[in-house]
Amino acid sequence: MGAGQRIVAVVLTITLCAPLAVAPARAVAEAPAPKRPNFVVFLVDDLDALTSPYWEALPKTRALIADRGMTFANAFAPTPICCPARATTLTGEYGHNTGVLTNAGPHGGWPAFMARDGEQRTFPLALQQAGYNTMLAGKYMNEVDPTHVPPGWTEYYGGATDRIEGGYNYFLNENGTLVWYGQKPEDYEADVVARHTVDFVTRAAADTDTPFFAYVTPTAPHLPQPPAPRYQNHPWRYADPPQNPNFFEADLSDKPWWLRASGAVRSAWRAWNVIDYRNRMGSLLAVDDLVADTVTALDAAGALDDTYLIFASDNGYNLGAHRLVHKMAPYEESLRVPFVVAGPGVAHATDDHPVLLTDVAPTLLDLAGVAIPGHVDGRSFAHLLRGDDPGTWRDAFPIQYASAGLTAGLGTDWPPFAYLLVMIVLVGADVPSYRGVHTDRYVYIEWYDRELFGRHEYELYDLEADPWQLDNLLATPAGRVANAAIVADLDARMDTLTACHGVTCRDAGG
Repeated sequence: MGAGQRIVAVVLTITLCAPLAVAPARAVAEAPAPKRPNFVVFLVDDLDALTSPYWEALPKTRALIADRGMTFANAFAPTPICCPARATTLTGEYGHNTGVLTNAGPHGGWPAFMARDGEQRTFPLALQQAGYNTMLAGKYMNEVDPTHVPPGWTEYYGGATDRIEGGYNYFLNENGTLVWYGQKPEDYEADVVARHTVDFVTRAAADTDTPFFAYVTPTAPHLPQPPAPRYQNHPWRYADPPQNPNFFEADLSDKPWWLRASGAVRSAWRAWNVIDYRNRMGSLLAVDDLVADTVTALDAAGALDDTYLIFASDNGYNLGAHRLVHKMAPYEESLRVPFVVAGPGVAHATDDHPVLLTDVAPTLLDLAGVAIPGHVDGRSFAHLLRGDDPGTWRDAFPIQYASAGLTAGLGTDWPPFAYLLVMIVLVGADVPSYRGVHTDRYVYIEWYDRELFGRHEYELYDLEADPWQLDNLLATPAGRVANAAIVADLDARMDTLTACHGVTCRDAGG
């Protein structure tokens, strides 16, 4: 019998043994309000859903969350890179509304989030204002002011710079005080996050009158993070990455010009891709310990039965798909993320409805009994967690990205070869800007912006016939003619969804 069941049993015993003279009306009047649930969200960094055998490195997480709850088989990051994904998760807004479409530059990072006053629209702030005790431990946003403590956090242990992604030699902003963590084994970032999280949930659970929310954001498996010292001899240290049909795709003739032109150079990243894969899998082992330690602490404190647990990633990762060894791209490996939920009343099942990072904010607010603000673009999936029929649900969503760094600053007088040189050699892992729309069957992509010198290129993939996106249906004149009606429909939906706001996103099917 769990802690929650024991509490219910005690309450029933007391009620049944109470003197009959107590009037029913008075008993109802004095009944305590329903207990508000707690939440712990584990958001890892750059974990793909399609290529890596990640559950092999996360057996405890699988047993404690996935095997006890619901797996969302179609979960997506609409802007598949760190900072936009985190801005979307915290606000429930698409990138065109958060203003964050990449990690740096005029459309990226924490400064872009602040430019639209994003910190005043986060769901942790709404939970805190509704009486929740809140905590962040780990990564917040790229380019954040090192000494800034965002509103909405009762306790804040956030990475002060992007160096936290390396696992060692970083500062944490601990409630306004910068604390250095060096190269000692105990400084490993996932373990530091684990200590802060266990300490918080233990103390927070002791206050039975105040619900709590913990946002736990370790940077594994983000490069260049190595495995924790205790896992140096992990099972994948000599393994090669899995090779799906699009692994270092041989024929790029149907792909946009920038990928065709850079394909040979990108093939040189194949050796690094092997090293990256091995580190990624090994680093997840400490994340698995973090999840297990947190659940153990919740159980010991008697709070587990009242707590929703979410495990997800901020974005996916290409890991060699189409010769790409990073994220950002509008292909399935970048867009799809692991997403599992366990907690009170959650059905043990697999759900196929498309769920987005935009949906985290409205769902947690819904479960907490807090009004969902009008700015939220996403949908609550609380009813899906109970196994209920959702009625209408989204059938499309926008995908977006703005090129960052040096490529975003190139003028139109720069020739294409110079653009490619900067993109591949100096930036290394960038892709041009794009927008698109993703439906249950199709992915439609428009490559645009000044780095393409006024050129627009288009891709269309039929995921039912071509799940690995090997055949761009618009690469030939005949294909463009044959798919003209589909493109016209998707083009209109893309225009609507990449400009929607709040309820208009849901009205458009997003």
